Amino acid sequence: MRIRRKKWAEKELNEFKYYIDNPEIGYKNTWRNRFKNKDNPLYIEIGCGKGLFISKLAKENKEINFIAIDMIEAMLGLTKRNIEKSYNGEEISNLLLIRANAERILDVFGKEDKVNRIYINFCNPWPRKKHKKRRLTHTRQLENYKTFLDRRRGNLF
Repeated sequence: MRIRRKKWAEKELNEFKYYIDNPEIGYKNTWRNRFKNKDNPLYIEIGCGKGLFISKLAKENKEINFIAIDMIEAMLGLTKRNIEKSYNGEEISNLLLIRANAERILDVFGKEDKVNRIYINFCNPWPRKKHKKRRLTHTRQLENYKTFLDRRRGNLF
């Protein structure tokens, strides 16, 4: 199901200091340095949707750094609001929100990022056979994730 455009989303996201719009430019291989405690494990959620999962998980696990990824601005606007609701005025030190297309994930993350865990929850199923290459769980995509997944301590979910 498509989400309608949210007129307020772009403005709110640009004012949210934990939001990054063009992560392809200057962020690859430096994600750990974007957090105060760069030695914490790094988990990402690809296709975060409205952000209910990641906002709750990040709030309850402050010893882990999280990056929530989606490509739809309206969805990220809802995620931003859910993050703020979950943190309820507390400083957000372990969560970043980025707008990126998962098909071009290797433009955003590299070997030096050493992601410890990847979450893919309720992603767009692309049900038609001709669209199978667009699925986040397509073999090609899974191979891409291996590029930046820290295999020593990492898990692919």
